[in-house]
Amino acid sequence: MAETQRWTPTRRTIGLAIALTALFAWLIPHNDLLLRNTPLAGNLLPTNTVLVLLIFVAFFNPLLRRIAPAWVFHSSELATLWALLLIPSGIPMAGFWRYILPPIASLLYRASPSNRWDALLLPHAPDWLVVTDAVAVRGFFEGNGGIIPWAAWVKPLSFWVPLGIALLIATICLAALVRRQWTEHEHFLFPLVQLPNELIQSPLAGQRLPPLLTQTPFWVGFSLAVAFHALCGLHAYFPAIPAPPKGQRLGDFLTGFPWDAIGNTFLNLYPSAVGLTYLLATEVAFSLWFFYVLERLLQILFALYGWTGFGYSATDFVQHQQVGAVLGLLVIVLYAARGHWRQVVLKAFGWLKELDDRDEPLPYAVAFWGGVLSGSFIVLWLIGRGVSILLAVSFLVMTLGFYLAAAWIASNSGLLMVQMRILPHDPIWAILGSRRFAPRDLLTAFLLQKAFAYDLRETLMPSLLNAMKVADLNGVRRRPLLLWGIALMALTLPIALLAWLRLAYTYGGVNLEASTFQWHTIHPYLLVAQAIEPGIQANAVRTLGMVTGLVVFVGCFALRRQFVNFPLHPMGLIVCRGWAMENFWLMVFVGWLLKVTTMRYGGLHAYKAMRPFSLGLVLGDLVMAGLFGGVGMVTRRSYVVLP
Repeated sequence: MAETQRWTPTRRTIGLAIALTALFAWLIPHNDLLLRNTPLAGNLLPTNTVLVLLIFVAFFNPLLRRIAPAWVFHSSELATLWALLLIPSGIPMAGFWRYILPPIASLLYRASPSNRWDALLLPHAPDWLVVTDAVAVRGFFEGNGGIIPWAAWVKPLSFWVPLGIALLIATICLAALVRRQWTEHEHFLFPLVQLPNELIQSPLAGQRLPPLLTQTPFWVGFSLAVAFHALCGLHAYFPAIPAPPKGQRLGDFLTGFPWDAIGNTFLNLYPSAVGLTYLLATEVAFSLWFFYVLERLLQILFALYGWTGFGYSATDFVQHQQVGAVLGLLVIVLYAARGHWRQVVLKAFGWLKELDDRDEPLPYAVAFWGGVLSGSFIVLWLIGRGVSILLAVSFLVMTLGFYLAAAWIASNSGLLMVQMRILPHDPIWAILGSRRFAPRDLLTAFLLQKAFAYDLRETLMPSLLNAMKVADLNGVRRRPLLLWGIALMALTLPIALLAWLRLAYTYGGVNLEASTFQWHTIHPYLLVAQAIEPGIQANAVRTLGMVTGLVVFVGCFALRRQFVNFPLHPMGLIVCRGWAMENFWLMVFVGWLLKVTTMRYGGLHAYKAMRPFSLGLVLGDLVMAGLFGGVGMVTRRSYVVLP
């Protein structure tokens, strides 16, 4: 569809997006940190964005069709609204602020002779990196009546905010460069877009609701998810009410050697994960749970043969396989799209004027040079603060590689969140160790990793590509959509910052969500203290793990190109360890089994007939997350629907 035929965002859509974005930027920290409800955003299909769509299509539009038909919100408008809410949705939490603010305030607060951080870390912590005002730090964790000591925060924020914004710009440019290749050439599925896209479709003649909401299988799936969470939620508030177990561990059923090695394996029930898995290509769904189970078997193998007693860790080996898999993905992305990259570079230098990029989110020249300049700024910004060139460059390359991997996985797998228990500098420590780097380098490196690459559950790049995909499906111009999305990100940043600091200085961080203000505030310092003393040694097992991961990943791709029916997709190797698959692996298996069984005994017709059922499971989870979020706001007690 040519750009002149596409729909341009209207004033009322933009106005609604601005108002709702500002509201969510303020509300999300309160919901997640103070009330401890199911995260309002929290993943790559944010609950708040889908519930906004549902309210419009189930309540506002039917009413408008009766009293003011000219004011009905059409599919293109709703697609724009969802996309604009999606793009900045992660900024208030893990997409920007969650792993910056508490950690940089934590060092002075938690350093003591008992953990030796006062001697190991504090002398190497400059005031541009962490908050060094003792009164401001104590107030952040213990509260001081809501008074924000801005002067104490100006200097560290003047380092972190420009760096974070430059990384966001680099991410936007990278997303703009890969969009055409993944959408139009490689035809990614974008499973996370399917539910919002179904909700915004215009009703059939004589009906008031989108076609999805009129289908019986949808309501069966929706009712199952609602009933499940209703019972579990009521049980959380009133324990006498019986409910099915929402989450257990394998150790509750299997004990003793060697099963203790995997006793912490989660057996969690999330209907939405079943529904999303049903939408995937069969080999992708298979690989997700297969590689997770393979990792569990590897843990048993190491325990059974006593290799852990010799200092060899299955966890270390697998995590560095993930690192190698990410490197393998970068190789594949460069190779598979080599023709596309050649055209982009030629267009950026003005040597390929015939390449039409008028309907791309950004002109290729702007995206290319914007990425180069923002990446160069990040490296020079870090070098200017004394960080070694190697650590600065590896941080940039691997962090963008992580974002690319998260987007590639989300666009293919439909995982609600993409997480890996690896960090950008892991290859450096595995090959070179940490002792050759200065303590300030190490402190900065571990804080950078924590801030921008530790948790990808709300990272920007997948959301940008999902927003562009829903725009394509509904005839919305990409470029105005992206520019307005960038403006909404700029609006979200200061509002969310103010919300965070007001919460902390009013209630005290120690009284807010525990993992954010406790574990995640000490985690980077535990790592850097170990890196300084005794130091991380170069490790042949970790290096072997990286090589293995790279070879397996690239090898799987080569086999898939050679043999059409090769059943194993390498995607699962990247996420075989991580919070997402640890929570969802069983539901991914169930969703895969449901799809395989349906296709085998009912064929394509049965698969299509069951598709509304799977979407009902997803929407049921999200609706119950919103409902119990509202209950939590009133009762100050929460039932968490999604992790």
